[in-house]
Amino acid sequence: MGFKDDLKRAAYSAVPRKIELNRRMTIEELYALLDQHKEEFPVPFKLSSFLGKRITFKREPRLELQLLVSVKDNIITVRPNLQETTIESNGFSVRTADLKNGFGLQTELGRDDYVNDIVEKITRIVNG
Repeated sequence: MGFKDDLKRAAYSAVPRKIELNRRMTIEELYALLDQHKEEFPVPFKLSSFLGKRITFKREPRLELQLLVSVKDNIITVRPNLQETTIESNGFSVRTADLKNGFGLQTELGRDDYVNDIVEKITRIVNG
């Protein structure tokens, strides 16, 4: 993979991902399936009903990213929710995620890998 591929991955690292199922599923059914495999996920998750039912993954501290998972009919949507903070001094600011991961595209590439990993695990579990 070259620099163009890295730029594309970085640009799409915060874009929602869709998983198409062969059947309809409720969020409760998905949660029950994922809960049986909770040790496979890097952070804990819970079923949340604030502003609609969804599965909320705890914030990944190094990437400053939380995942929100919803289901509608036979489509699972995994939505990255950036929770970045910045440090600012004398008109200069830096994202704290860059301090943790390195500057350049490292944070975005790490986020893309993280989201893809979660999507692959969910896909494998639901297609079991």
